[in-house]
Amino acid sequence: MRASSITAIGLVLLLGSASPASHACGYDGMAADLAIAHPASLPVALAIHDAYQAKLLAKPVALPGGFGMRRVLIMLEKLRVALAPLAQGESFSLLLVEPGLWAHFDGTGTQLQVTLHVAAPGADGNAIVTGEGVLLALEQGKLSAEQALQAGLIQVQAAQPQHLTASLRQAFPLSTSVAAR
Repeated sequence: MRASSITAIGLVLLLGSASPASHACGYDGMAADLAIAHPASLPVALAIHDAYQAKLLAKPVALPGGFGMRRVLIMLEKLRVALAPLAQGESFSLLLVEPGLWAHFDGTGTQLQVTLHVAAPGADGNAIVTGEGVLLALEQGKLSAEQALQAGLIQVQAAQPQHLTASLRQAFPLSTSVAAR
């Protein structure tokens, strides 16, 4: 196994995992738990690591505690706004693998609502697993949801994932600036 692969696996286990029973995340200054946060978290974290290494994604600047949490809040609000018209009636959880942060998006009411620091969904719960750098690239139009899904940078786990993936594809299509490269 290459040294970078071993390093990536170690980083994933130390930084990208959180105990499913834990509601704290890496921004809370909590020690990392070595439990896997979700079955898709390891493959997604490795795909993100490889994309950072290949310079396909810009790695977000590491920010301590509250500053990092503030950036995540802004990203999740932008995601909520982008998905709001598409996710009516949908409810899903989202895991950011780097900090081990779970957020729940509930579109069963009049608006799509986001709640942070929730428990991992059950085995039959709808989940999107991704990372901060992926969300930043999506929001900046540097990456489409289709590209992220194909590269394994986003995984959707749901009984019927077609609606969630279609919502992501519609919210984050390939921008013309990306296509022109």
